[in-house]
Amino acid sequence: MMDMQEGRNARFIAESEHIGRLLNCYLRERGIPVPEVRAEDDPYAAMPPAILRQLVAEGRLMGIEISTAGVVLIGAAAYISPFGHHKYGQRFWSASLQKPFVYEPLDFEGVVRLIVNEAAAVLSGQEQSSGRIASLLEQIESSMRGMTAYAESRREPRRSLWSLQGAAHTRAAEQSLLFGHPFHPSPKSLSGFADADVGRYAPELGASFPLHYFAAAPGLVREEWLEAPGLLFPAEVTDEAMRLLPMEQRHYRLLPSHPWQAQYLKLQPVVQELLQQGLLVDLGELGEELTATSSIRTVWDFRHPMIYKLPLHVRVTNFIRVNPLEQLKRSVDAGRVLAAVASSIPYSGFHIMLEKGYRTLSLPGDKERSAMLEENFGVIFRQSPIAQSGSDLRQQPHQTQQPQQPQQTGDQEAPAVVASLLERQLSSAHSPLWEAIQAAASARGTAADQALVEQWLERYLSLSLIPLLWLFLERGISMEAHVQNSLVALKEGWPAQFFVRDLEGVSISRSRALEWHPALLVVDSPAYYSDSEAWKRFKYYVLVNHIGHLIHTIAFDGGLDEAALWQIVGKSLSASGFIEQEQHQFYLSDLLNSPTLPAKASLASYFRQLSEKPLYVDIPNPLAAVCVQTAQGGRMR
Repeated sequence: MMDMQEGRNARFIAESEHIGRLLNCYLRERGIPVPEVRAEDDPYAAMPPAILRQLVAEGRLMGIEISTAGVVLIGAAAYISPFGHHKYGQRFWSASLQKPFVYEPLDFEGVVRLIVNEAAAVLSGQEQSSGRIASLLEQIESSMRGMTAYAESRREPRRSLWSLQGAAHTRAAEQSLLFGHPFHPSPKSLSGFADADVGRYAPELGASFPLHYFAAAPGLVREEWLEAPGLLFPAEVTDEAMRLLPMEQRHYRLLPSHPWQAQYLKLQPVVQELLQQGLLVDLGELGEELTATSSIRTVWDFRHPMIYKLPLHVRVTNFIRVNPLEQLKRSVDAGRVLAAVASSIPYSGFHIMLEKGYRTLSLPGDKERSAMLEENFGVIFRQSPIAQSGSDLRQQPHQTQQPQQPQQTGDQEAPAVVASLLERQLSSAHSPLWEAIQAAASARGTAADQALVEQWLERYLSLSLIPLLWLFLERGISMEAHVQNSLVALKEGWPAQFFVRDLEGVSISRSRALEWHPALLVVDSPAYYSDSEAWKRFKYYVLVNHIGHLIHTIAFDGGLDEAALWQIVGKSLSASGFIEQEQHQFYLSDLLNSPTLPAKASLASYFRQLSEKPLYVDIPNPLAAVCVQTAQGGRMR
């Protein structure tokens, strides 16, 4: 396995990360465990002994048959994860399937082409065009360029995440995700930004910038709010806007825009027409700099109670990140329901970052041009966790560059995006998550052993999984609480508070919504889903994406058994009391006993052009495996 501390060049790091993600996507979607092979079997036995020894030294010898090329891809599995988060060695070879065996060393491009061509053939469900293959290879190369630049920017040691406080801690976490989703073939691909744009706007490069503002005549504005909007913008922004606007336009309503998006918008004919008519006013950049968060287009001013989810007409991984009206309405509808049930959630450390409303532009009677304006101007106004966490982020400096030895977490309670805790930084031997667990052990004067880790995980689950499950079981609300939509605040290394954000991904069970909140939404609300679809999304986003990734990281860094940690999940679910309630037994039994869980199939969805409504594959359910084991042993640990 690659050691990030060995001073490898940034391109090498990016290549290793991409090969691992591509192989793990492919193996998961094919339903193949890591295909270990015996060195004495063909074609491995005929490999030059020196090469075979190098591979075996890197891990367990593996071979993946690539039927489209008539070869076996040979490499080493440095770590085998029961949940698919495998790690690989550095060397790959191809071997012909027929004698006389021909062996060829493979570089990065060689490995990628073999896997992509094979995936296109076996996962597409139809004859695949060369255009789709070429497009995916371009996206992977785009992701490679981005990841290489991000890794290069972090070659100099930076301050540990745990040595930072307040806003500096939250900001560093948001901007630390160099590698991205562990099951996406091109997790850092961008299309639309020039190199200079990446340098200015990429969160991985520490981006912060003032927003560009427009002012629009009220007749053009379409908006919806949970309650009367309060302070949407910092006072210096509204004051400057009033100075720039003539008296007859001071009733116009402000719309913030990403600076890149503002330039894109001003090239659009309908926007130029509105500017010429005086119905829209270009105010330019106003106010202080805001921090670009991990999603690129959501920005955060830590001194202000609003976070802005902005449209950005740039393809980030699979999608152009604009805000169509359906998504705007889904966010507000989900916020309306969650605001109504928030006081009944019986978990004091669990918080939802509500989206208070949206504002966009529309042209009544002009459907086509309205759609363009709605999705490219639409802004979602999200509640900051400042008031919820009790941590004052507003006065903390943005310090991320100076190297410093890691400190204990102490009373650090500023929230950090969970995804940031799961990525091992280039200058560190462990993930920030494992460093937090070590700090939790130190605070108790004990070692970070199996018992301590189990206690830590139980605490984490009590703040995250159990409240999220309560929301679904008791109120029919399924949160898209994957690791980039979740934040955790720690105290002395221990989970103290948990936050969920981005309500556009909420799915509400239509059948059970009528029981709990029948009058809150219209019958055709885009937030409504079938009960089965909402439950499937819960299982994927919360169990597979979130808890599965968290458990793998703890086990890998701590040298622990993933299956043993899944037993703690089963124990927490069994102790929650939900299984004892007849109306919930179906769902708990499904979690604990179903042989499979759903996982997104990124490659198959791409080749079948279904990225907007992705396909899912079934993967082994580790909860079912540990429940069988513990049942045979007579108890649930």
